[in-house]
Amino acid sequence: MKKSTLSSPRARRLAGALACAFALVGTMTSAAVAQPAGSNQAAASCNFDGVDGHWYCRNRPGIRVEWAGQTVGYLNGTVNWFTCRYEGDPTGGGGPHPNRWIYTLADTPHYSHGGWGFVKDSDVYDETNPLPRC
Repeated sequence: MKKSTLSSPRARRLAGALACAFALVGTMTSAAVAQPAGSNQAAASCNFDGVDGHWYCRNRPGIRVEWAGQTVGYLNGTVNWFTCRYEGDPTGGGGPHPNRWIYTLADTPHYSHGGWGFVKDSDVYDETNPLPRC
């Protein structure tokens, strides 16, 4: 029996991210477009997908995913899924939550921890307050 092409975690992430991106593009107005930290415009909130249990947020492309101070991979796209938020060490990125880290799985994992790790909240354009605490 042939295995579905959406059975791999990466394929499901990509399909979910694309669906979320199309939904965001269809519903955004110019006032809700993501702005870099320090902008005068408010950011939209991350969106929860009840089917896969992930939060989808807009972010800078190419951001580093870290675990215990080491790079474990990168997020390539501008919309990615996240599972929770953690208030911890200063990120060095400023923004509205300078001590917040967001947990996810890297698109291009390498080194250790299987690509699971945290990104700086300042690299995520959308408001991350709705994400549950890790």
